[in-house]
Amino acid sequence: MNWDKYCNEFCKEAEHNGKNATYCNTWLQYAKSLYEKKLPIIYNQKHLCLLLGYKEEYIYAASNSAINFYRTYKIPKKNGGTREISEPLPSLKEIQRWILDNVLAPVNISVYAKAYVKKKSIKENARFHKRQPIVLSLDVERFFDSITSDKIYSLFLKLGYKEDVSVLLTNLCCLNGCLPQGAPTSPMLSNIVLTEFDNIIGKYTNEKKIRYTRYADDMTFSGDFKPGQIISFVKYNLSNLGLKLNERKIRTRKKCQRQEVTGIVVNEKMQLPKPVRKQIRQEMYYVRKYGLESHMQYCDISKENYLQHLKGRIQYGLFINPYDYELQDYLGYLDKVYGKY
Repeated sequence: MNWDKYCNEFCKEAEHNGKNATYCNTWLQYAKSLYEKKLPIIYNQKHLCLLLGYKEEYIYAASNSAINFYRTYKIPKKNGGTREISEPLPSLKEIQRWILDNVLAPVNISVYAKAYVKKKSIKENARFHKRQPIVLSLDVERFFDSITSDKIYSLFLKLGYKEDVSVLLTNLCCLNGCLPQGAPTSPMLSNIVLTEFDNIIGKYTNEKKIRYTRYADDMTFSGDFKPGQIISFVKYNLSNLGLKLNERKIRTRKKCQRQEVTGIVVNEKMQLPKPVRKQIRQEMYYVRKYGLESHMQYCDISKENYLQHLKGRIQYGLFINPYDYELQDYLGYLDKVYGKY
């Protein structure tokens, strides 16, 4: 979009509707701040509804009674317990994806954020901490629940949107006063909210020659340092955001111990943790010795789903370490013998 052309068309339309030069200058000044940030220009709530392509009645209903536009269910956590997922219904999810692609995607986030970022992965996050004397892992307690709607409202205001537009954007992205775990907008919003925090932590660690990355709510520090100083500094800066460190998930690992970063071993070469490799090895032993049909008698899952799950774990291990010859052998065997599944 050419800015000069946009201004001319805006002024012509404004003049046609009886608006004066002051009106044009006021609104174009507002619009230019968004244009320069490569953000969509949204003048009011009605204009946002038009851009979203939904009737105003639906948008306002989703904004004012969000609980009716989600389905909530629980999934098991890796370490026990359950996690509640609030998934938006299809139309609201489409609206949130528009907000994600058009309003949030152009916003710069910290280089320390590795999750929910294009061309970055859990593997890249782990690679950064290979072969270090100490690896410290920290976790934010109730991450999405603690990022409240007032923080999201402030975020949209800082981007340059008017109060009424910011209110509607906030309501369309939040549920029960916080970010819902399951909405497509929540991950990127969390990254934007924590940008200043990441930069503060990054500056502090850089000065001390400590490596730092954040993968969603998982923070990792590596190098040669005293963990207590980092923990105190992180706790203080999290509290400034209204966030809290999960004291139960503080993990410090030295070189002689198994160092894991978001589930990937990083001591020397990156690979799956030993318990995971051992489980895959055991399952492959049974499949090879007794055959899939006999082994499946002890598994409460269909043959096709079991193979897909087993192959998926092996392929993930090869994504982490493509030169893992043991896993290459397993995958080759499964493809050769059971390729049709």
